[in-house]
Amino acid sequence: MNVTTAQELDDWLAERHMQGHWKHMAKGPELKPYLWRWEDIHAGLMKATDVVPMSDTPRRTIQLKNPSLGHWMTNTIHISVQCVLPGEVAEAHRHNAAAIRFVVQGVEGAFTVVEGEALPMGDGDLITTPNWTWHDHYNDGDQPVIWLDGLDIRLVSLAKMFSEPYSEARQPIQRPTGFAGKTLGHVRAPYLQSEQRTPPFRYAWADTQATFEALKAAEAEDACDGYYLTYSHPVHGGPTLPTFACDIQLLRPRRSLKAHRHSCTTIYHAYRGDGVTEIEGERFAWKQGDIFVVPPWYWHQHANTSSGESILFAMTDRPAMEALDIYREERE
Repeated sequence: MNVTTAQELDDWLAERHMQGHWKHMAKGPELKPYLWRWEDIHAGLMKATDVVPMSDTPRRTIQLKNPSLGHWMTNTIHISVQCVLPGEVAEAHRHNAAAIRFVVQGVEGAFTVVEGEALPMGDGDLITTPNWTWHDHYNDGDQPVIWLDGLDIRLVSLAKMFSEPYSEARQPIQRPTGFAGKTLGHVRAPYLQSEQRTPPFRYAWADTQATFEALKAAEAEDACDGYYLTYSHPVHGGPTLPTFACDIQLLRPRRSLKAHRHSCTTIYHAYRGDGVTEIEGERFAWKQGDIFVVPPWYWHQHANTSSGESILFAMTDRPAMEALDIYREERE
């Protein structure tokens, strides 16, 4: 090696796709906060129902892309918005990415079927489709059903993404509606063992609302998140799914909360009401339906600017960060 200076060594290493640690470490694009307007998402989704038939696509979804990352929403988790029209079926399949469905516009007669159980899709319901579970969606109602598709697809793609179609468009119904909710509750049949470590589950909005009412009656409010709930694992009570958790919080009218930050990525959906979230000094005014991202370790502060209650649904990769023992948080 005929090298006599640091610059010549840098050049020699670069020709061989290497670099010395004394150089600045190469960095990829940095995740930045961003907000998507529901009026734009909904307009695109409704136009898709006109021009993109289900025969041309396995899923009719609008994917959200963060301009700071190009074609990704975040580095770990992802949300799309899906619509199934009356009479349509989103065909059955399974994949090693875990997923949730948070129902924005529910319809009587619309269902997600997971591992042979039909789970109703009503307003505000949360439905899980854990890793490698068969699932399909159908709408036997008279209105479009719309929901958020949340997945850990970016985390899974660090290894290998697997998927498999079912042999038919719809899987057979093998369990009565409500079976998982009744048998995985506080009173359960001990001889029934789930085939999945994380079984599919439906968190009905009525139960979520009832818990909010109990918290309000007790005035049990978190200083940073208001009346704050997490959707716990139906078996062991931990996070919603092994790689990500779902939370929901209610903000009282004209209420500003304290700032905090945590080393996880969080995607928020304004399920009800209006408000403002300040992220590292930048104000993001949101209204019902809007979706926004808070990157890891960014100070953020929520405020309800309206005269009524506001509700934020959240998806966060906190469980993955905790499992890796790199999670931390700070409060104002």
